[in-house]
Amino acid sequence: MRRLMSGLCVLVLFAGGSGFANDLIFLSRDKVKLLKLIAPTPDSQSEAQARDLAAVLEAQKNRTPELVARAEADNVLSIFRYGDVLGPNFTADRLPVSVDFFKRMHADARTILNATKEAWNRPRPYNVSAEVKPLGEKPRTNFAYPSGTTIFGSLTAIVLANMVPEKRAQLFERSVEFSANRIVLGVHYPSDIEAGRIAATVMAAAFLQNPAFMTEFEAARSELRHVLGFPRDEPVVADRPGEGDVAITGSVNAQPGAPH
Repeated sequence: MRRLMSGLCVLVLFAGGSGFANDLIFLSRDKVKLLKLIAPTPDSQSEAQARDLAAVLEAQKNRTPELVARAEADNVLSIFRYGDVLGPNFTADRLPVSVDFFKRMHADARTILNATKEAWNRPRPYNVSAEVKPLGEKPRTNFAYPSGTTIFGSLTAIVLANMVPEKRAQLFERSVEFSANRIVLGVHYPSDIEAGRIAATVMAAAFLQNPAFMTEFEAARSELRHVLGFPRDEPVVADRPGEGDVAITGSVNAQPGAPH
């Protein structure tokens, strides 16, 4: 209960500040209330925490050279980790418009993320148990919840799937692997991953309701479909939010490209 109240207090603090709104490109503070939608982290002495830690240790026990190589390769914030789904033409040099679009979208996502991580303040698995042996470069923050890399990967997959629906199933399948690799590396718990997926879905819903976002989305989508060899299809317009639609909030000064 104390964590929940702390999180809500941080929400009020950021909602009332002007800096947060100025840091956002597409979203606005009245559209983003993420702290109201993510469950509190498990208590450090709870059965839920024990299960989370056991899952991390089980993944560690089941590491293989192939799994480790894949997980370490995914230890980066890059939309081009989806190249194995979208093919060899999915490269930065061929997609300048798309690169800039995703960079701007993820800047908003980072801004939303930091306030959430600071509110929940959950230590990484390797900072809780000496049994956890993390692999690869450690994340730049000590906060695990929600998983920022999962937000990055899931949000990227959702938007790419809306650009190239022909690859929707494969993109979502790849995003599951991308997120699960955070557990393989020993830097996140399963509940961090779940919270990250929820956060990414809520963010995506807010982005897709924003006309300015959708204007840039259309330009990037047109470029991407052309480069990948898919036929041009009908433009996608911003969804109109209804009375019951939820909103999203937070703040992050993360360095782009660094896993969370």
